Amino acid sequence: MSTLSKVVQLTAEEQKLLQNATELVPLLMEYGTKIDKDMHIPEGIIEKVSSAGLFKLRTPKKYGGYEVSIQAMIEIVSEVARGNGSVGWVVQNINGNNYSSSQLLPSEVVDKIFKQEKEVKFCSVLQAIKAVVKKVDGGYLVEYGRWAFGSGSKHATHALLNLKDASAMQQDPKMKLAVVPMDEIKIVDDWHTMSLKGSASNSLEMNYVFIPNEYVADENFEEVDETRLQHLQGEDRYKHYLFLITSITTGISTILGLARGAVEHFIERAPNKGIAMTIHRSQAEVGHIQYKVGLAAMKVESAHLHINRSIDILEDYVQRGELLSQEDFVQIQTDIGYAAMLCSEAVEMLMVESGGSAILDSNRLSQIFRDIRGGANHAFTTASTCLELYGRVLLGLPPQHIVTISSAHLVRNQSVQQEQAY
Repeated sequence: MSTLSKVVQLTAEEQKLLQNATELVPLLMEYGTKIDKDMHIPEGIIEKVSSAGLFKLRTPKKYGGYEVSIQAMIEIVSEVARGNGSVGWVVQNINGNNYSSSQLLPSEVVDKIFKQEKEVKFCSVLQAIKAVVKKVDGGYLVEYGRWAFGSGSKHATHALLNLKDASAMQQDPKMKLAVVPMDEIKIVDDWHTMSLKGSASNSLEMNYVFIPNEYVADENFEEVDETRLQHLQGEDRYKHYLFLITSITTGISTILGLARGAVEHFIERAPNKGIAMTIHRSQAEVGHIQYKVGLAAMKVESAHLHINRSIDILEDYVQRGELLSQEDFVQIQTDIGYAAMLCSEAVEMLMVESGGSAILDSNRLSQIFRDIRGGANHAFTTASTCLELYGRVLLGLPPQHIVTISSAHLVRNQSVQQEQAY
């Protein structure tokens, strides 16, 4: 299916990883019902994903990873999600978290973590439900902490956790991110959902756990000097845009793959599927079905265009070593939320036209519908939040989105831009 977007430029290595993902798709489809029934991904599937190199997409090359581009990350993870949403969700989160952790911590700590024999897999939660944390000699004592939605926690070796809860974040939106080995954390079996069942996005708890200073990264950045940005090389050029990259890749990769899978599934079945209580023996021959398929496909293709635009905007600023304007920063976030909405709408349209059998748990489209609904509710991809952000800024009001607010040090002051224009 054509994406109607620019030709995606991937390196030979990235193409091979994409092919590895494609080869897993039939197996992931086959295990879809079992993954939902068991509420987790079988270890055998995790091992195959690992053997395909798909947990090391954004891991730095010096630690045996591939450091794929943002574009490649989107394409590869969406291909995994075309096979199964829960697996795609876990793959995108572990990759994003591995990358974030490698960029946030001191190099000697990163060396210690990533050079261990066991493959490193990070889960993360970027805001605590409740956190009682005290600063003590040499680090922080978590007297009690609880974090919801630790996607991939059953397969993780470490967790990246914000030591601040909602109340603390409202007072100061800068995160305090701690790296904690999973053997210090209790996984609470509370992931009983209608959506992304196999992602095992359980709550995480800690009681009286000490975390050394060097394992805690304060998001307490000063204003970034553009002259310094212009001298950065390689992956260092992206370091300052860490949370924006997370916003681009976390959630939308899986959502795009699910929507692509839904269109593919419907098209494959339509020629041999009739419409109940009618004389139609083939959906493919019915005008209103043809219209819905065309519209659904265009929504998915349009979503891909918005995702590509968000990547292009960021890459342009990174290559020029310049701070983003607030307008473009917000555009990126809105593009992602809007793309999620388009994909979700496309799947819902196809679900409506799929008849009564579509409500069966074993129906693949039913699973896609449930999974994409949950994915689109993620805080990074909630359309209402992103569109509110866009509308506020267009109307001259300050942003309300935590990612935008906490990244103020990376956004060029609009008044300065206007002064320089005259």
